[in-house]
Amino acid sequence: MSDQSDLEILLDEINAIANENIKHCDMPFEIYIYEAERLHTRATEDLSKLSAVNMPVGLIDKLHTRTKALSRAQLNWVELTGEKKQAMTNFKAETPALLKLRKHLIDNMQFAFRNDKDLLKKIRDIKKGNSLASIIFDLALLARLGKSNVEALQAINFDLSLCDKATEEYERISSLLAVKDSKMYIPDEMLLIRNKAFTLLKQVVDEIRRYGKFVFRDKPGIVKAYQSEHHCKRNAEYYNNKKNNSSQS
Repeated sequence: MSDQSDLEILLDEINAIANENIKHCDMPFEIYIYEAERLHTRATEDLSKLSAVNMPVGLIDKLHTRTKALSRAQLNWVELTGEKKQAMTNFKAETPALLKLRKHLIDNMQFAFRNDKDLLKKIRDIKKGNSLASIIFDLALLARLGKSNVEALQAINFDLSLCDKATEEYERISSLLAVKDSKMYIPDEMLLIRNKAFTLLKQVVDEIRRYGKFVFRDKPGIVKAYQSEHHCKRNAEYYNNKKNNSSQS
């Protein structure tokens, strides 16, 4: 069964978790998933000893399924954030050419229409736009203005094909902007699912670790397998730093 299938099977359980009950993951998700996988391997080896104190055997299967579900949910979230970044990158790459074309049209039309107050006023109004959306729409306005005043533009040997290009760019970039916005402002349901999947997995990880720490309480070498290696290292670093700071003061 694929990780995606495990995630889909658990969706009802995942969605049943209230938002206020979501637990915070205090380490990178990839590390937590790795530790859960290692715990599954160790607990499977020690199943007879864990079962001797009545640990439900089903916890092992739950650990496996929930670990795969979180792995898929995390991957889905990473892919989504990657798409967001790519959408923004694509849009930013288009912006300089967009501004250059707009400026070229305005400069030429201002000169071509220099003796027509009404047309100059339209150009001034267009120049007032400063948002990205208005600047994009300016291309359509300038193209229409140019096609309505062909003779004045021809008098300065203006390339009229740029009006067609402005229309094409307006349509293309408007579409690109729509895609960018849909990527950037989509409700992050995947993030919520990822966090709830973690909460569901944490329940079984914590429970199995409690059993393991009890069963192997007199075997320090084994009990480490039922502790978070990440937390142990972080705590060790904290106390070492605290000790060093105390000795220096």
